[in-house]
Amino acid sequence: MHRLPCTRVRIILKALLHSREATRLEARQLVTVPLAAMQISGGRFAVRNASPTRMVRLFLGAHAPGLCASVTAASSSGGGSAATAAPAADLVSWVQEAGGSTAGVVVRRDESGFGLAAAQDCGPGATLISLPQRCHLTYDGSTDPRLLALIDQVPAELWGAKLALQVVAHRLLGQASPYAAYVNNLPMGVAGLPIFFNGEALGTLQYPPVTEQVKKRCRWLLSFTQQVLGPLRGTDRDPFEGAEVDANALGWALAVVTSRAFRTRGPGQPASLLPLVDMSNHSFEPNAKVVPGPGGSMHMVALRELHAGEDVLISYGGLSNDFLLLDYGFLVPGNLYDTVQLRFDRGLIEAAKAVAGVGSTGGQADDPTSDELPPLPAWQQRELAALQLAGPDANTEVNIRRVSAQGQAAEAAAGAAAGSPADARLLAALRVLCAPSEAALCGRSGAERLGRWDAPLAAPAAELAALRTLTGLCAIALSQFKGTVEEDIALLAASKAAGQQAQQQGGEQQEQQRQLTPDEELAVRFRMDKKELLLEALAITSRRIKQLAAAASPSGSGGGKAAGGKAAGGSKGKVPASKGGGRGFAKP
Repeated sequence: MHRLPCTRVRIILKALLHSREATRLEARQLVTVPLAAMQISGGRFAVRNASPTRMVRLFLGAHAPGLCASVTAASSSGGGSAATAAPAADLVSWVQEAGGSTAGVVVRRDESGFGLAAAQDCGPGATLISLPQRCHLTYDGSTDPRLLALIDQVPAELWGAKLALQVVAHRLLGQASPYAAYVNNLPMGVAGLPIFFNGEALGTLQYPPVTEQVKKRCRWLLSFTQQVLGPLRGTDRDPFEGAEVDANALGWALAVVTSRAFRTRGPGQPASLLPLVDMSNHSFEPNAKVVPGPGGSMHMVALRELHAGEDVLISYGGLSNDFLLLDYGFLVPGNLYDTVQLRFDRGLIEAAKAVAGVGSTGGQADDPTSDELPPLPAWQQRELAALQLAGPDANTEVNIRRVSAQGQAAEAAAGAAAGSPADARLLAALRVLCAPSEAALCGRSGAERLGRWDAPLAAPAAELAALRTLTGLCAIALSQFKGTVEEDIALLAASKAAGQQAQQQGGEQQEQQRQLTPDEELAVRFRMDKKELLLEALAITSRRIKQLAAAASPSGSGGGKAAGGKAAGGSKGKVPASKGGGRGFAKP
Protein backbone atom coordinates (compact mmCIF):
# COMPACT_ATOMS: atom_id res chain seq x y z
CA MET A 1 0.00 0.00 0.00
CA HIS A 2 1.19 3.52 -0.68
CA ARG A 3 0.14 7.10 -0.17
CA LEU A 4 -2.19 8.75 -2.65
CA PRO A 5 -0.14 11.41 -4.49
CA CYS A 6 -1.09 15.05 -4.00
CA THR A 7 -1.92 15.32 -7.71
CA ARG A 8 -4.38 12.43 -7.36
CA VAL A 9 -5.99 14.04 -4.28
CA ARG A 10 -6.49 17.30 -6.15
CA ILE A 11 -8.06 15.47 -9.10
CA ILE A 12 -10.45 13.57 -6.83
CA LEU A 13 -11.24 16.73 -4.86
CA LYS A 14 -12.16 18.56 -8.06
CA ALA A 15 -14.37 15.66 -9.14
CA LEU A 16 -16.28 15.64 -5.84
CA LEU A 17 -16.83 19.38 -5.76
CA HIS A 18 -18.05 19.29 -9.35
CA SER A 19 -20.43 16.36 -8.71
CA ARG A 20 -21.67 17.96 -5.50
CA GLU A 21 -22.62 21.16 -7.31
CA ALA A 22 -24.16 19.15 -10.17
CA THR A 23 -26.28 17.26 -7.67
CA ARG A 24 -27.67 20.50 -6.26
CA LEU A 25 -28.26 21.85 -9.76
CA GLU A 26 -30.20 18.71 -10.72
CA ALA A 27 -32.34 19.07 -7.63
CA ARG A 28 -33.32 22.54 -8.78
CA GLN A 29 -33.79 21.82 -12.48
CA LEU A 30 -35.12 18.28 -13.03
CA VAL A 31 -38.82 17.73 -12.41
CA THR A 32 -38.74 19.33 -8.99
CA VAL A 33 -42.02 21.20 -9.16
CA PRO A 34 -45.10 19.65 -7.59
CA LEU A 35 -47.16 17.43 -9.86
CA ALA A 36 -50.02 19.93 -9.63
CA ALA A 37 -47.72 22.68 -10.86
CA MET A 38 -46.26 20.83 -13.84
CA GLN A 39 -46.80 22.23 -17.29
CA ILE A 40 -48.43 19.25 -18.99
CA SER A 41 -48.36 19.54 -22.75
CA GLY A 42 -51.89 19.67 -24.05
CA GLY A 43 -53.31 18.92 -20.61
CA ARG A 44 -56.30 20.61 -19.10
CA PHE A 45 -54.54 21.21 -15.81
CA ALA A 46 -51.40 23.03 -17.01
CA VAL A 47 -51.68 25.35 -14.03
CA ARG A 48 -48.89 26.73 -11.87
CA ASN A 49 -49.05 27.40 -8.14
CA ALA A 50 -52.09 25.19 -7.64
CA SER A 51 -52.21 22.69 -4.80
CA PRO A 52 -52.60 18.95 -5.47
CA THR A 53 -55.86 19.05 -3.53
CA ARG A 54 -57.25 21.75 -5.80
CA MET A 55 -56.21 19.81 -8.90
CA VAL A 56 -58.03 16.70 -7.75
CA ARG A 57 -61.12 18.78 -7.01
CA LEU A 58 -61.00 20.14 -10.56
CA PHE A 59 -60.59 16.61 -11.90
CA LEU A 60 -63.59 15.38 -9.93
CA GLY A 61 -65.64 18.43 -10.75
CA ALA A 62 -65.14 17.78 -14.45
CA HIS A 63 -65.74 14.04 -14.42
CA ALA A 64 -67.71 13.16 -11.27
CA PRO A 65 -69.47 16.26 -9.92
CA GLY A 66 -71.71 14.27 -7.59
CA LEU A 67 -68.77 12.48 -6.09
CA CYS A 68 -66.86 15.74 -5.81
CA ALA A 69 -69.59 17.18 -3.62
CA SER A 70 -69.75 14.12 -1.40
CA VAL A 71 -65.98 13.97 -1.05
CA THR A 72 -65.81 17.65 -0.18
CA ALA A 73 -68.36 17.08 2.55
CA ALA A 74 -66.45 14.05 3.83
CA SER A 75 -63.19 15.98 3.78
CA SER A 76 -64.68 18.71 5.92
CA SER A 77 -65.98 16.30 8.57
CA GLY A 78 -64.24 16.63 11.87
CA GLY A 79 -64.54 20.42 11.82
CA GLY A 80 -66.71 22.45 14.12
CA SER A 81 -69.71 22.46 11.82
CA ALA A 82 -69.69 18.68 11.55
CA ALA A 83 -68.80 17.91 15.13
CA THR A 84 -72.02 16.01 15.67
CA ALA A 85 -71.26 13.49 12.93
CA ALA A 86 -68.92 10.62 13.74
CA PRO A 87 -65.89 10.61 11.43
CA ALA A 88 -66.25 8.19 8.50
CA ALA A 89 -69.62 6.98 9.81
CA ASP A 90 -70.66 5.96 6.28
CA LEU A 91 -67.51 3.86 5.92
CA VAL A 92 -68.08 2.11 9.24
CA SER A 93 -71.67 1.31 8.22
CA TRP A 94 -70.51 0.01 4.83
CA VAL A 95 -68.02 -2.40 6.43
CA GLN A 96 -70.65 -3.65 8.87
CA GLU A 97 -73.24 -4.12 6.11
CA ALA A 98 -70.67 -6.16 4.16
CA GLY A 99 -70.41 -8.59 7.08
CA GLY A 100 -67.40 -7.04 8.80
CA SER A 101 -66.96 -6.00 12.41
CA THR A 102 -65.63 -2.70 13.72
CA ALA A 103 -66.70 -3.05 17.34
CA GLY A 104 -63.17 -2.79 18.70
CA VAL A 105 -62.33 0.67 17.34
CA VAL A 106 -63.62 4.17 16.93
CA VAL A 107 -62.48 6.54 14.20
CA ARG A 108 -60.79 9.77 15.17
CA ARG A 109 -60.02 12.76 12.99
CA ASP A 110 -57.99 15.87 13.65
CA GLU A 111 -55.88 18.32 11.66
CA SER A 112 -53.36 15.57 10.85
CA GLY A 113 -55.96 13.18 9.44
CA PHE A 114 -57.70 9.98 10.48
CA GLY A 115 -56.69 7.60 13.24
CA LEU A 116 -58.14 4.71 15.22
CA ALA A 117 -58.64 4.33 18.95
CA ALA A 118 -59.75 1.41 21.10
CA ALA A 119 -63.53 1.46 21.61
CA GLN A 120 -63.27 -0.24 24.99
CA ASP A 121 -60.78 -2.02 27.23
CA CYS A 122 -59.59 -5.29 25.69
CA GLY A 123 -56.89 -7.90 26.16
CA PRO A 124 -54.14 -9.18 23.86
CA GLY A 125 -55.48 -11.16 20.91
CA ALA A 126 -58.82 -9.34 20.86
CA THR A 127 -60.19 -8.70 17.36
CA LEU A 128 -60.55 -4.98 16.76
CA ILE A 129 -61.64 -5.06 13.11
CA SER A 130 -62.74 -7.90 10.87
CA LEU A 131 -62.72 -6.95 7.18
CA PRO A 132 -64.27 -9.42 4.71
CA GLN A 133 -62.54 -9.99 1.39
CA ARG A 134 -65.30 -8.25 -0.53
CA CYS A 135 -64.21 -4.97 1.11
CA HIS A 136 -60.60 -5.21 -0.11
CA LEU A 137 -59.95 -2.81 -2.98
CA THR A 138 -57.55 -4.55 -5.34
CA TYR A 139 -57.49 -5.97 -8.88
CA ASP A 140 -57.69 -9.54 -10.14
CA GLY A 141 -59.06 -11.59 -13.01
CA SER A 142 -62.51 -10.05 -12.57
CA THR A 143 -61.22 -6.52 -13.20
CA ASP A 144 -62.08 -4.74 -16.48
CA PRO A 145 -59.72 -6.27 -19.09
CA ARG A 146 -59.00 -2.80 -20.47
CA LEU A 147 -57.76 -1.70 -17.05
CA LEU A 148 -55.73 -4.88 -16.63
CA ALA A 149 -54.04 -4.18 -19.97
CA LEU A 150 -52.95 -0.80 -18.60
CA ILE A 151 -51.82 -2.29 -15.31
CA ASP A 152 -49.62 -4.74 -17.19
CA GLN A 153 -47.73 -1.81 -18.72
CA VAL A 154 -46.65 -0.48 -15.32
CA PRO A 155 -43.17 -1.63 -14.18
CA ALA A 156 -43.22 -4.15 -11.32
CA GLU A 157 -41.20 -1.81 -9.08
CA LEU A 158 -44.04 0.74 -9.31
CA TRP A 159 -46.53 -1.69 -7.79
CA GLY A 160 -48.40 1.19 -6.18
CA ALA A 161 -49.12 2.71 -9.59
CA LYS A 162 -50.81 -0.51 -10.70
CA LEU A 163 -53.34 -0.26 -7.90
CA ALA A 164 -53.54 3.51 -8.39
CA LEU A 165 -55.12 2.94 -11.80
CA GLN A 166 -57.86 0.90 -10.13
CA VAL A 167 -58.38 3.68 -7.57
CA VAL A 168 -58.81 6.23 -10.36
CA ALA A 169 -61.36 3.97 -12.04
CA HIS A 170 -63.45 3.71 -8.87
CA ARG A 171 -63.15 7.42 -8.23
CA LEU A 172 -64.57 8.12 -11.67
CA LEU A 173 -67.47 5.72 -11.06
CA GLY A 174 -68.63 7.98 -8.26
CA GLN A 175 -71.54 6.63 -6.23
CA ALA A 176 -71.88 3.76 -8.69
CA SER A 177 -68.66 2.26 -7.35
CA PRO A 178 -69.15 -0.56 -4.83
CA TYR A 179 -66.34 1.13 -2.88
CA ALA A 180 -67.89 4.60 -2.92
CA ALA A 181 -68.11 4.82 0.87
CA TYR A 182 -64.39 4.14 1.05
CA VAL A 183 -63.32 6.33 -1.88
CA ASN A 184 -65.38 9.23 -0.51
CA ASN A 185 -63.28 9.18 2.66
CA LEU A 186 -59.89 9.12 0.95
CA PRO A 187 -57.94 12.34 1.56
CA MET A 188 -58.00 14.98 -1.14
CA GLY A 189 -54.31 15.62 -0.56
CA VAL A 190 -51.51 13.60 1.03
CA ALA A 191 -49.33 15.94 3.07
CA GLY A 192 -45.58 15.46 3.27
CA LEU A 193 -45.01 13.32 0.18
CA PRO A 194 -41.97 14.56 -1.77
CA ILE A 195 -43.66 14.08 -5.16
CA PHE A 196 -45.77 17.11 -4.18
CA PHE A 197 -42.82 19.20 -2.93
CA ASN A 198 -41.93 22.35 -4.81
CA GLY A 199 -38.39 22.84 -6.08
CA GLU A 200 -37.23 24.66 -2.95
CA ALA A 201 -38.46 21.94 -0.60
CA LEU A 202 -37.04 19.12 -2.72
CA GLY A 203 -33.66 20.81 -2.90
CA THR A 204 -33.71 21.27 0.86
CA LEU A 205 -33.50 17.48 1.31
CA GLN A 206 -29.92 17.48 -0.07
CA TYR A 207 -30.08 13.68 -0.36
CA PRO A 208 -29.89 12.20 -3.89
CA PRO A 209 -31.22 8.70 -3.05
CA VAL A 210 -34.59 10.31 -2.27
CA THR A 211 -34.58 13.20 -4.74
CA GLU A 212 -33.64 10.88 -7.60
CA GLN A 213 -36.48 8.53 -6.69
CA VAL A 214 -38.90 11.48 -6.66
CA LYS A 215 -37.73 12.56 -10.10
CA LYS A 216 -38.07 9.00 -11.36
CA ARG A 217 -41.67 8.74 -10.16
CA CYS A 218 -42.58 12.13 -11.57
CA ARG A 219 -41.02 11.36 -14.94
CA TRP A 220 -42.92 8.08 -15.08
CA LEU A 221 -46.21 9.78 -14.21
CA LEU A 222 -45.74 12.34 -16.96
CA SER A 223 -44.61 9.77 -19.49
CA PHE A 224 -47.35 7.24 -18.73
CA THR A 225 -50.20 9.74 -18.72
CA GLN A 226 -49.04 11.49 -21.89
CA GLN A 227 -47.78 8.57 -23.95
CA VAL A 228 -50.03 5.73 -22.77
CA LEU A 229 -53.24 7.19 -21.32
CA GLY A 230 -53.44 10.16 -23.68
CA PRO A 231 -53.72 8.21 -26.94
CA LEU A 232 -56.25 5.81 -25.37
CA ARG A 233 -58.68 8.50 -24.34
CA GLY A 234 -62.10 8.04 -25.92
CA THR A 235 -61.18 4.81 -27.71
CA ASP A 236 -62.74 1.41 -27.14
CA ARG A 237 -59.63 0.49 -25.13
CA ASP A 238 -60.13 3.34 -22.66
CA PRO A 239 -61.20 2.00 -19.22
CA PHE A 240 -61.92 5.55 -18.03
CA GLU A 241 -64.65 6.16 -20.64
CA GLY A 242 -63.17 9.35 -22.07
CA ALA A 243 -62.23 11.01 -18.78
CA GLU A 244 -58.91 12.85 -18.87
CA VAL A 245 -56.57 11.23 -16.37
CA ASP A 246 -53.45 13.38 -16.21
CA ALA A 247 -50.32 13.22 -14.04
CA ASN A 248 -52.08 15.10 -11.23
CA ALA A 249 -54.97 12.64 -10.95
CA LEU A 250 -52.77 9.56 -11.25
CA GLY A 251 -50.20 11.13 -8.91
CA TRP A 252 -52.89 11.65 -6.28
CA ALA A 253 -53.98 8.02 -6.61
CA LEU A 254 -50.36 6.83 -6.38
CA ALA A 255 -49.91 8.85 -3.20
CA VAL A 256 -53.07 7.37 -1.72
CA VAL A 257 -51.94 3.83 -2.50
CA THR A 258 -48.31 4.07 -1.35
CA SER A 259 -49.37 5.67 1.92
CA ARG A 260 -51.95 3.04 2.89
CA ALA A 261 -51.80 -0.17 0.81
CA PHE A 262 -51.05 -3.64 2.21
CA ARG A 263 -49.31 -6.53 0.47
CA THR A 264 -51.77 -9.05 1.91
CA ARG A 265 -51.00 -11.75 -0.67
CA GLY A 266 -47.23 -11.42 -0.68
CA PRO A 267 -44.72 -9.15 -2.47
CA GLY A 268 -45.28 -10.73 -5.88
CA GLN A 269 -49.06 -10.32 -5.80
CA PRO A 270 -51.29 -7.25 -6.27
CA ALA A 271 -51.49 -4.91 -3.29
CA SER A 272 -54.78 -4.20 -1.54
CA LEU A 273 -56.38 -1.25 0.16
CA LEU A 274 -58.04 -2.27 3.43
CA PRO A 275 -60.78 0.22 4.28
CA LEU A 276 -60.84 1.39 7.90
CA VAL A 277 -57.81 -0.76 8.75
CA ASP A 278 -55.65 1.67 6.77
CA MET A 279 -56.63 4.51 9.09
CA SER A 280 -54.33 3.12 11.78
CA ASN A 281 -51.14 5.07 12.37
CA HIS A 282 -47.58 3.79 12.63
CA SER A 283 -45.32 2.91 15.53
CA PHE A 284 -42.17 0.80 15.80
CA GLU A 285 -43.70 -0.34 19.10
CA PRO A 286 -47.18 -1.27 17.86
CA ASN A 287 -50.08 -2.36 20.03
CA ALA A 288 -51.95 -4.07 17.18
CA LYS A 289 -51.24 -5.98 13.99
CA VAL A 290 -53.06 -7.06 10.82
CA VAL A 291 -53.38 -10.80 10.25
CA PRO A 292 -55.20 -13.00 7.71
CA GLY A 293 -58.53 -14.50 8.72
CA PRO A 294 -60.84 -17.13 7.28
CA GLY A 295 -62.20 -16.80 3.77
CA GLY A 296 -59.64 -14.24 2.67
CA SER A 297 -60.66 -11.75 5.36
CA MET A 298 -58.16 -9.59 7.22
CA HIS A 299 -58.31 -8.95 10.96
CA MET A 300 -56.75 -6.31 13.14
CA VAL A 301 -55.95 -7.78 16.56
CA ALA A 302 -54.53 -6.32 19.76
CA LEU A 303 -50.95 -7.23 20.66
CA ARG A 304 -51.35 -6.26 24.30
CA GLU A 305 -53.93 -4.93 26.68
CA LEU A 306 -55.61 -1.80 25.35
CA HIS A 307 -57.60 0.79 27.25
CA ALA A 308 -60.63 2.59 25.90
CA GLY A 309 -59.59 5.68 23.96
CA GLU A 310 -55.98 4.52 23.47
CA ASP A 311 -54.59 5.03 19.97
CA VAL A 312 -54.44 1.83 17.94
CA LEU A 313 -51.03 1.66 16.27
CA ILE A 314 -49.55 -0.85 13.84
CA SER A 315 -46.05 -1.12 12.40
CA TYR A 316 -45.68 -0.31 8.72
CA GLY A 317 -42.50 -2.41 8.80
CA GLY A 318 -38.83 -1.92 9.59
CA LEU A 319 -38.51 0.96 7.15
CA SER A 320 -35.84 3.63 6.86
CA ASN A 321 -36.79 7.29 6.83
CA ASP A 322 -36.22 7.25 3.06
CA PHE A 323 -39.20 4.92 2.58
CA LEU A 324 -41.30 6.52 5.30
CA LEU A 325 -40.89 9.93 3.65
CA LEU A 326 -41.31 8.76 0.05
CA ASP A 327 -44.38 6.59 0.65
CA TYR A 328 -46.02 7.95 3.81
CA GLY A 329 -44.93 11.56 4.11
CA PHE A 330 -43.37 11.46 7.58
CA LEU A 331 -40.16 10.41 9.30
CA VAL A 332 -39.20 8.99 12.69
CA PRO A 333 -36.38 10.90 14.43
CA GLY A 334 -33.65 8.51 15.54
CA ASN A 335 -35.17 5.72 13.42
CA LEU A 336 -33.20 2.55 14.23
CA TYR A 337 -33.90 1.23 10.73
CA ASP A 338 -32.51 4.32 9.04
CA THR A 339 -29.44 4.32 6.81
CA VAL A 340 -27.38 6.61 4.63
CA GLN A 341 -27.07 5.04 1.20
CA LEU A 342 -23.74 5.17 -0.59
CA ARG A 343 -22.73 3.98 -4.03
CA PHE A 344 -19.69 1.73 -3.70
CA ASP A 345 -17.01 2.93 -6.04
CA ARG A 346 -13.28 2.40 -5.80
CA GLY A 347 -12.63 6.07 -6.46
CA LEU A 348 -14.84 6.95 -3.50
CA ILE A 349 -12.94 4.50 -1.29
CA GLU A 350 -9.62 6.01 -2.35
CA ALA A 351 -11.00 9.46 -1.54
CA ALA A 352 -12.04 8.21 1.89
CA LYS A 353 -8.56 6.82 2.41
CA ALA A 354 -7.07 10.17 1.50
CA VAL A 355 -9.32 11.88 4.05
CA ALA A 356 -8.32 9.32 6.69
CA GLY A 357 -4.62 9.36 5.90
CA VAL A 358 -4.63 5.73 4.82
CA GLY A 359 -2.41 4.42 2.02
CA SER A 360 -3.92 3.86 -1.42
CA THR A 361 -4.78 0.39 -2.72
CA GLY A 362 -3.22 -1.11 -5.81
CA GLY A 363 -0.77 -3.64 -6.96
CA GLN A 364 1.31 -1.24 -9.05
CA ALA A 365 3.02 2.05 -8.42
CA ASP A 366 0.71 5.01 -8.71
CA ASP A 367 1.27 7.36 -11.64
CA PRO A 368 0.71 10.90 -10.27
CA THR A 369 -0.02 12.23 -13.78
CA SER A 370 -2.77 9.70 -14.53
CA ASP A 371 -6.45 10.04 -13.77
CA GLU A 372 -6.77 6.27 -13.66
CA LEU A 373 -6.41 4.24 -10.51
CA PRO A 374 -3.92 1.36 -10.69
CA PRO A 375 -5.52 -2.06 -11.18
CA LEU A 376 -6.30 -4.17 -8.16
CA PRO A 377 -4.56 -7.48 -7.55
CA ALA A 378 -6.52 -10.47 -8.78
CA TRP A 379 -7.35 -11.64 -5.24
CA GLN A 380 -8.94 -8.30 -4.34
CA GLN A 381 -10.96 -8.26 -7.56
CA ARG A 382 -12.13 -11.79 -6.78
CA GLU A 383 -13.19 -10.86 -3.24
CA LEU A 384 -15.10 -7.77 -4.38
CA ALA A 385 -16.91 -9.87 -6.99
CA ALA A 386 -17.84 -12.37 -4.27
CA LEU A 387 -19.38 -9.44 -2.37
CA GLN A 388 -21.29 -8.46 -5.56
CA LEU A 389 -19.52 -5.10 -5.52
CA ALA A 390 -17.69 -5.69 -8.81
CA GLY A 391 -18.52 -7.38 -12.08
CA PRO A 392 -21.43 -7.19 -14.54
CA ASP A 393 -24.06 -8.15 -11.94
CA ALA A 394 -22.76 -5.89 -9.18
CA ASN A 395 -25.12 -4.26 -6.71
CA THR A 396 -23.16 -1.24 -5.56
CA GLU A 397 -25.64 0.12 -3.00
CA VAL A 398 -24.10 -0.02 0.47
CA ASN A 399 -25.23 1.62 3.69
CA ILE A 400 -24.01 3.37 6.78
CA ARG A 401 -26.61 2.61 9.39
CA ARG A 402 -27.76 3.63 12.82
CA VAL A 403 -26.71 1.53 15.81
CA SER A 404 -29.11 1.40 18.75
CA ALA A 405 -28.32 3.23 21.96
CA GLN A 406 -28.28 -0.14 23.71
CA GLY A 407 -25.72 -1.42 21.23
CA GLN A 408 -23.54 1.63 21.71
CA ALA A 409 -23.70 1.27 25.50
CA ALA A 410 -22.81 -2.42 25.28
CA GLU A 411 -19.87 -1.64 23.02
CA ALA A 412 -18.59 1.09 25.30
CA ALA A 413 -18.88 -1.12 28.39
CA ALA A 414 -17.55 -4.38 27.00
CA GLY A 415 -15.26 -3.25 24.23
CA ALA A 416 -17.01 -5.63 21.83
CA ALA A 417 -19.29 -4.24 19.16
CA ALA A 418 -22.97 -5.01 19.45
CA GLY A 419 -23.66 -3.60 16.02
CA SER A 420 -21.78 -2.22 13.04
CA PRO A 421 -22.42 1.26 11.63
CA ALA A 422 -21.51 -0.18 8.22
CA ASP A 423 -23.45 -2.92 6.50
CA ALA A 424 -21.64 -6.24 6.18
CA ARG A 425 -20.77 -5.90 2.49
CA LEU A 426 -19.26 -2.44 2.98
CA LEU A 427 -17.19 -3.45 6.00
CA ALA A 428 -15.99 -6.59 4.23
CA ALA A 429 -14.98 -4.57 1.16
CA LEU A 430 -13.04 -2.07 3.25
CA ARG A 431 -11.15 -4.90 4.90
CA VAL A 432 -10.36 -6.43 1.52
CA LEU A 433 -9.08 -3.14 0.13
CA CYS A 434 -7.01 -2.39 3.23
CA ALA A 435 -5.48 -5.84 3.63
CA PRO A 436 -1.82 -5.91 2.51
CA SER A 437 -2.20 -9.40 1.07
CA GLU A 438 -4.68 -12.22 0.68
CA ALA A 439 -3.00 -13.99 3.61
CA ALA A 440 -4.11 -11.14 5.89
CA LEU A 441 -7.72 -12.29 5.42
CA CYS A 442 -6.82 -15.61 7.11
CA GLY A 443 -8.99 -17.61 4.75
CA ARG A 444 -12.10 -15.52 5.40
CA SER A 445 -14.28 -14.52 2.47
CA GLY A 446 -17.70 -13.09 1.81
CA ALA A 447 -19.88 -10.70 3.79
CA GLU A 448 -20.88 -13.24 6.41
CA ARG A 449 -17.30 -13.86 7.55
CA LEU A 450 -15.49 -10.67 6.54
CA GLY A 451 -18.33 -8.30 7.44
CA ARG A 452 -18.60 -9.06 11.15
CA TRP A 453 -17.90 -5.97 13.25
CA ASP A 454 -16.81 -8.07 16.23
CA ALA A 455 -14.37 -10.20 14.19
CA PRO A 456 -11.54 -7.86 13.13
CA LEU A 457 -8.69 -8.78 10.85
CA ALA A 458 -5.81 -10.51 12.60
CA ALA A 459 -3.41 -7.78 11.42
CA PRO A 460 -4.15 -4.71 13.60
CA ALA A 461 -2.74 -2.26 11.06
CA ALA A 462 -5.07 -3.53 8.30
CA GLU A 463 -8.12 -3.45 10.58
CA LEU A 464 -7.30 0.08 11.74
CA ALA A 465 -6.88 1.17 8.11
CA ALA A 466 -10.32 -0.25 7.23
CA LEU A 467 -11.97 1.53 10.16
CA ARG A 468 -10.22 4.80 9.41
CA THR A 469 -11.41 4.51 5.81
CA LEU A 470 -14.94 4.13 7.16
CA THR A 471 -14.54 7.41 9.06
CA GLY A 472 -13.40 8.98 5.80
CA LEU A 473 -16.57 7.73 4.08
CA CYS A 474 -18.69 9.26 6.84
CA ALA A 475 -16.83 12.54 6.49
CA ILE A 476 -17.36 12.62 2.71
CA ALA A 477 -21.07 11.80 3.13
CA LEU A 478 -21.39 14.61 5.67
CA SER A 479 -19.72 17.04 3.28
CA GLN A 480 -22.52 16.45 0.76
CA PHE A 481 -24.90 18.28 3.08
CA LYS A 482 -24.76 22.03 3.48
CA GLY A 483 -24.35 23.22 7.05
CA THR A 484 -24.24 21.45 10.38
CA VAL A 485 -26.84 19.88 12.66
CA GLU A 486 -26.59 22.96 14.87
CA GLU A 487 -27.33 25.22 11.91
CA ASP A 488 -30.39 23.12 11.02
CA ILE A 489 -31.63 23.35 14.61
CA ALA A 490 -31.17 27.12 14.50
CA LEU A 491 -33.00 27.31 11.16
CA LEU A 492 -36.00 25.42 12.56
CA ALA A 493 -36.05 27.60 15.68
CA ALA A 494 -35.85 30.80 13.62
CA SER A 495 -38.67 29.60 11.37
CA LYS A 496 -40.84 28.86 14.38
CA ALA A 497 -40.12 32.29 15.82
CA ALA A 498 -40.94 33.92 12.48
CA GLY A 499 -44.27 32.10 12.39
CA GLN A 500 -45.14 33.19 15.92
CA GLN A 501 -44.18 36.77 15.13
CA ALA A 502 -46.25 36.70 11.95
CA GLN A 503 -49.30 35.60 13.96
CA GLN A 504 -48.78 38.44 16.39
CA GLN A 505 -48.38 40.94 13.56
CA GLY A 506 -51.36 39.74 11.56
CA GLY A 507 -49.52 37.62 9.03
CA GLU A 508 -46.59 39.91 8.26
CA GLN A 509 -43.09 38.43 8.52
CA GLN A 510 -39.77 40.17 8.91
CA GLU A 511 -37.75 40.20 5.72
CA GLN A 512 -34.62 38.75 7.33
CA GLN A 513 -36.28 35.47 8.31
CA ARG A 514 -38.90 33.60 6.30
CA GLN A 515 -41.00 30.93 7.94
CA LEU A 516 -40.36 27.54 6.39
CA THR A 517 -43.24 25.81 4.68
CA PRO A 518 -44.33 22.48 6.25
CA ASP A 519 -42.60 20.61 3.39
CA GLU A 520 -39.38 22.58 3.87
CA GLU A 521 -39.45 21.98 7.61
CA LEU A 522 -39.91 18.25 7.01
CA ALA A 523 -36.99 18.29 4.56
CA VAL A 524 -34.73 20.05 7.09
CA ARG A 525 -35.63 17.51 9.77
CA PHE A 526 -34.94 14.68 7.32
CA ARG A 527 -31.45 15.87 6.39
CA MET A 528 -30.67 16.73 10.01
CA ASP A 529 -31.44 13.15 11.03
CA LYS A 530 -29.11 11.86 8.29
CA LYS A 531 -26.32 14.07 9.59
CA GLU A 532 -26.89 12.84 13.12
CA LEU A 533 -26.72 9.23 11.90
CA LEU A 534 -23.37 9.90 10.22
CA LEU A 535 -22.03 11.64 13.32
CA GLU A 536 -23.09 8.67 15.44
CA ALA A 537 -21.34 6.31 13.01
CA LEU A 538 -18.20 8.42 13.23
CA ALA A 539 -18.28 8.36 17.02
CA ILE A 540 -18.79 4.58 17.17
CA THR A 541 -16.04 3.91 14.64
CA SER A 542 -13.62 6.33 16.31
CA ARG A 543 -14.21 4.65 19.65
CA ARG A 544 -13.55 1.28 18.05
CA ILE A 545 -10.31 2.59 16.55
CA LYS A 546 -9.14 3.77 19.95
CA GLN A 547 -9.96 0.42 21.53
CA LEU A 548 -8.07 -1.56 18.90
CA ALA A 549 -5.15 0.86 18.84
CA ALA A 550 -4.84 0.69 22.61
CA ALA A 551 -4.94 -3.10 22.54
CA ALA A 552 -2.27 -3.24 19.85
CA SER A 553 0.05 -0.77 21.58
CA PRO A 554 2.11 -1.91 24.59
CA SER A 555 1.86 1.58 26.05
CA GLY A 556 -1.92 1.62 25.67
CA SER A 557 -1.85 4.45 23.17
CA GLY A 558 -1.23 4.96 19.51
CA GLY A 559 -3.18 4.19 16.43
CA GLY A 560 -3.29 7.82 15.46
CA LYS A 561 -6.20 10.19 15.21
CA ALA A 562 -9.42 9.11 13.57
CA ALA A 563 -10.17 10.94 10.39
CA GLY A 564 -13.01 13.29 9.81
CA GLY A 565 -12.16 16.07 12.29
CA LYS A 566 -13.81 19.15 10.88
CA ALA A 567 -15.83 17.35 8.25
CA ALA A 568 -17.16 15.02 10.91
CA GLY A 569 -18.69 18.01 12.61
CA GLY A 570 -20.64 18.73 9.47
CA SER A 571 -18.48 21.68 8.39
CA LYS A 572 -18.32 22.90 4.85
CA GLY A 573 -14.66 21.93 4.63
CA LYS A 574 -13.57 20.50 1.32
CA VAL A 575 -12.74 16.80 1.17
CA PRO A 576 -11.49 14.54 -1.62
CA ALA A 577 -13.94 12.75 -3.83
CA SER A 578 -14.18 9.75 -6.04
CA LYS A 579 -12.86 9.69 -9.58
CA GLY A 580 -15.31 9.95 -12.41
CA GLY A 581 -17.53 12.39 -10.52
CA GLY A 582 -18.97 9.81 -8.12
CA ARG A 583 -20.92 11.73 -5.52
CA GLY A 584 -20.86 9.00 -2.91
CA PHE A 585 -24.59 8.83 -2.31
CA ALA A 586 -26.36 5.89 -3.90
CA LYS A 587 -28.69 6.28 -6.83
CA PRO A 588 -31.98 4.37 -6.66
